[in-house]
Amino acid sequence: MHEFGARVLYPLVQSMVSVVFRHLPRKMRQHFYPLLCSLQNITNMAGKKAHPIKRDWYWNHNDRFEIWHSLDWPSVRRGRQIYTEVFAPCHPLGRMTFTHFQGFMTREEIKQLASQYEVVDSAPDAQGMLNPRPGKPTDTLPIPFPNQRAAQFANNGSEPPDLQHSVFGKEGGPDYIFSLITGYNWGNGELMEIPPFAPELKPGQFWNPYFKDCVLSMPPPLSDGMVDYEDGTPATISQMAKDVVNFLRWSAESEYDDRRVMFWKCFTTLGLVNCILLHYCQKNTNWRIYGRTTFRYWKKTW
Repeated sequence: MHEFGARVLYPLVQSMVSVVFRHLPRKMRQHFYPLLCSLQNITNMAGKKAHPIKRDWYWNHNDRFEIWHSLDWPSVRRGRQIYTEVFAPCHPLGRMTFTHFQGFMTREEIKQLASQYEVVDSAPDAQGMLNPRPGKPTDTLPIPFPNQRAAQFANNGSEPPDLQHSVFGKEGGPDYIFSLITGYNWGNGELMEIPPFAPELKPGQFWNPYFKDCVLSMPPPLSDGMVDYEDGTPATISQMAKDVVNFLRWSAESEYDDRRVMFWKCFTTLGLVNCILLHYCQKNTNWRIYGRTTFRYWKKTW
């Protein structure tokens, strides 16, 4: 009944109120405007999803073209820890290898991290057996499930998506991911109460206003103090969500800083070349010739 009201009744009443609102005098509209706004919000929450808040991220702070600021590397490093401990058991990260982490980790740390995983060697030994071995930095990150069926069976019929390009693959990008991760609770650690117009939740489903249809199978992934940062940063829900978003922004475009530095190198080189050419042309070109040139036009005789 609540689902019928959210999808059919609320939009119908909203359209009727909108028609009446247009034909009312201006002095009376102020009394009906709160009702119209509340119906609009209820319809959006029930039929679609909430819109994430636009946040000012470090890499595009007052930088429309993203050429002035680099990534927040301490946050990227902390986000890698959050991904490894919280999201890696369910969500893969494409075909990235441990060597990709050298942008914010040392070689010793990468070797130690890779050796914690057990990898089955693709090349058989002399007896034709595929033996497991400790991971190497050149190995790809391990995937949580061997195939799609296993992923769906372990997650109530839903396959966890790949997170490597999730920042560019979702509308809203980093704002959507941050709002989705923190959208389970009110910010004080308590879970959000399910509103009356929400659809019926099955066992293993959770209410989140930022997801499509506001229902998803992923439980709240973060809680205050669930990890211990090596740099002593307080592990709050918002801080961990920010760090993992920064890490996913890096994973979606790991060459971001290299491309930005290359842009400034090319820009500086072209500027110097233009200055040298301009100086050469001023010294070796007689510009007065162009100033003394006159154009004469003869009148046609026919």
